[in-house]
Amino acid sequence: MLRIKSGVRIGGLRPEMLFAIVAVNEVCRDAGVDCVVTSASEGTHNEGSLHFVGQAVDFRTRDMAEPLRGLFADNVQGRLGYDYDVVLEKTHLHVEFQPTRGINS
Repeated sequence: MLRIKSGVRIGGLRPEMLFAIVAVNEVCRDAGVDCVVTSASEGTHNEGSLHFVGQAVDFRTRDMAEPLRGLFADNVQGRLGYDYDVVLEKTHLHVEFQPTRGINS
């Protein structure tokens, strides 16, 4: 089930991030865990973070066994392709839209 953590603001997300949320939700469903968005455009992030321009979303990973988190991240990357960066952080999965070539190329 897809859930959005209380206080998370999804307004202003680029459409590409909505696709990412759907893809992560499908991988979570297949893994038998809830998909929880823990951060979008709000919160504290590094300077220059793509969160501030609606191009990054974080997802909860604490509900899955630690050895499976890497496979989870790999499955998400496989669904999204290489216009997205998928980074397994210590406390969450960070997904950002950062195409390597022009969007309309």
